[in-house]
Amino acid sequence: MPLDELSAGLDEAEDVSRRCALVERAAAEGRSEELYALALTLRAGSSWQRDELLRHIQQTLALTPGADHAAHAVRLAATEESEARVRLAAALLASAQPLEHLLPLFDAYDQAPELFACLTHELVLRHPDLDQEGAVRRVAAHLADGNHPLAVLPLTLLDFEDALDLPSYGLRGTSYAIPFGPGERPGAPRRPGHQVPAAELLAPGLLTAAVENWAQDSNGRIEARAFRLAVPAELDAALLDGLGLACLAGEGELAVRAATPSEVMRVLFSAATTGSAYGSGRGGAYGRLLAWQSMTALAGGSRVEDAADRTWALFDASTAWFHQVAWDLGVAALDPGRLVLHVLAATDTD
Repeated sequence: MPLDELSAGLDEAEDVSRRCALVERAAAEGRSEELYALALTLRAGSSWQRDELLRHIQQTLALTPGADHAAHAVRLAATEESEARVRLAAALLASAQPLEHLLPLFDAYDQAPELFACLTHELVLRHPDLDQEGAVRRVAAHLADGNHPLAVLPLTLLDFEDALDLPSYGLRGTSYAIPFGPGERPGAPRRPGHQVPAAELLAPGLLTAAVENWAQDSNGRIEARAFRLAVPAELDAALLDGLGLACLAGEGELAVRAATPSEVMRVLFSAATTGSAYGSGRGGAYGRLLAWQSMTALAGGSRVEDAADRTWALFDASTAWFHQVAWDLGVAALDPGRLVLHVLAATDTD
């Protein structure tokens, strides 16, 4: 069937599943040029059917390994107006296409700088030795020259970025781990009225970076706090329970466990990358940046590397503040002097 016939009667179709199946067949047959031409035709109209079929063509080209498929997926993404779809295209390409199909395309950086910015850092997450590739280093130099937000990210992962959960993409959907949510309880006994002597500090604005999408795109709520303790303390349930945190107000069990910087980064990265109940997150490249920003703020420093010197904990509670569905997150960091504490809590529901 000629692919241009797929658009006939499309705007009146009740569903596009048969057409999507034909798109996948065409990709398997190597007909990427035709799929690209069809995608341009679909952009000329406006209907949910056209948008759905266009989206499927974009994803099919990106997820079907092949030099031509990758090239045409990049050409489509280069003219994409939606920032979210540009980020998604980069993530799909990085997950499915071999490096030998992608690196030659980096010469087209000037035609799609945002796409290649995202693609570069999506690839960093999946290829440990990417910093040795000249094409990638050239894009990184462009990002630095233009003060692009992603320019602060190195082309190698830090030691505590060794456990990041990367999504698995397919034509039938995306799967990913959720390293947060209601945990196993019971936890430590609660002490009503217990107070820890502390002065509240102004919480850094970037403390919430990794979970902002939970509130922006969904039903999430966030609590970000900073405290200077009157005396040095241990980072445990008694400390968190005595600071008057809104997320721990009222009845409910509280569970706190010591965590490594690697475990915390894993949680923050997933929160930023995969998103919330109704949000799709910000993708791997920006997800890493947002996780870095929250991690740095939690560490109370100006560098993400300061996280290595802090004491970390992950916590979870069955209080009324937490929705206790799948998106519950609690992180706390104590400075080396055991006097300055930063706390981030977030929850969301569908």
